[in-house]
Amino acid sequence: MKSLYDFPEIYDQTLCHDPEVVAQEVDSIVELLLREGIESGSVLELACGTCAHAVELATRGFICSGIDLSPPMLEGAKARAMRAGVELELRLGNVIDFEWTDTVDAVIFMSETFPLIIEYDDLSSHFAAVRRALRPGGLYIVDIDAHRHGVGDQHAIWGERTVVVDGGEVEIWYENFPGDWVQGTGRMKMHCRIKLSEEIFETQDEWVYRVDSLWNLRVLIRSLDDWTVKGFYSWRDLSADIQDEQHCFMVLK
Repeated sequence: MKSLYDFPEIYDQTLCHDPEVVAQEVDSIVELLLREGIESGSVLELACGTCAHAVELATRGFICSGIDLSPPMLEGAKARAMRAGVELELRLGNVIDFEWTDTVDAVIFMSETFPLIIEYDDLSSHFAAVRRALRPGGLYIVDIDAHRHGVGDQHAIWGERTVVVDGGEVEIWYENFPGDWVQGTGRMKMHCRIKLSEEIFETQDEWVYRVDSLWNLRVLIRSLDDWTVKGFYSWRDLSADIQDEQHCFMVLK
């Protein structure tokens, strides 16, 4: 079964945040960097996909790079960078354990992907890899999804929609499964039916994810060496009032 990540252009038109949202998120990222005296430094985007945030940062004068597990998505990132007239360093790799040749001023992990690292040993490895990639005093900015409903215990199908894309349309729906209360994880599957001219492609992508509260995250970070939580902020304007936000930024140093 194919994955939506095999179709980077379709991903950009269906699952990627709207350009206006990406631009607003990057406004907030830039402000966070400016607060640390980083005006035009280097930024590494983890699980970058088609690098929407890194490309936007590059257009604003930052030296940007990205790492992802999907070769098609990295090809999509190259295409996005070319359209924007910027250069990116892109590498194939796993965010759980990676090596970066040169240290960077900031690392970003966007699109609420961080909860997909579900084992503590993998989280520890991940933070060690990010620490190696960051210069001393660098920032780590993580986009956090607000899972308010805890570990699900029922099967449900939801979110049915049809999106018009270049050359056709995509039918999308989601499937929730009972999670694992002992492990503190949920499970979800995304289905897509991609209709392009005379071709139809079916894709399925399944995710098992941690169900975190911000308190859990503070405890996690305190268990790791060399990390401090600077705060949790709105992705819109860096307000600390995030009670009603669907996602927010966790900022670490």
